[in-house]
This record gives sequence, structure tokens and C-alpha cells, in this order.
Amino acid sequence: MFVLQVIGYVIFVYGLLSLVQDIGEEITYQKIYHHMKIVIFAKEVEEHIEQFVLELYNMKRRNPLQTMIVVDLEKEDNLTEIQKRLQNNKLNVEVLDQKEGKKYIENLML
Repeated sequence: MFVLQVIGYVIFVYGLLSLVQDIGEEITYQKIYHHMKIVIFAKEVEEHIEQFVLELYNMKRRNPLQTMIVVDLEKEDNLTEIQKRLQNNKLNVEVLDQKEGKKYIENLML
């Protein structure tokens, strides 16, 4: 019986500390999350970009960002195939070619 009480107390304390940490992160990083844009420049990574974006998306899951932008600097990559694979994972990612990416960055700087 004593062992179960100790385990219960440990779980309670761990949950309480985890809750305090989450509240602290929410208060601390709330302003940063609302003003951040993620733009990824990729070259010769057609096979690996899907996994990279998926991992990045999982890292920002608590972030309220709606979209990530991938600018493909390689002319030979199949952008429509990359876009389809990312959308199949239900990721809201926009894939741009070199020309479109340049226009997007120029508009961000204005």
C-alpha cells in the first residue's frame, strides 16, 4: 500500500511540475510565436525534404502558424510531387520554385 502511495505522489508532483512548465512556456513565448514565419530554402533534397518538414512541423505543433514555405532552389526537383507528398501528410506547406520564392521574399521585405 505504501509503495502505491509513493508512486501516486511522484506522478502527482511530476504532473504539477509539467503543468507549471507549460504555463511558463506559454507566457514566455506567446509573443514570439505570433510574429514568426518559417521559410525553408532547399536545394537537391527532393527525397528528404518531406521528412525534414514533418519533423519541423512536429516541433512547432503548439505554434499557431498556419503555413510553412519551402523555396526550392534546384530547377530539376519535381515541385508538384513534393507538394502532393506534403499535403498527403496533412501539412499546410507551400512549395515555391526559385522565381516564386524570390518574389515571396521581396514581398516580405516591404
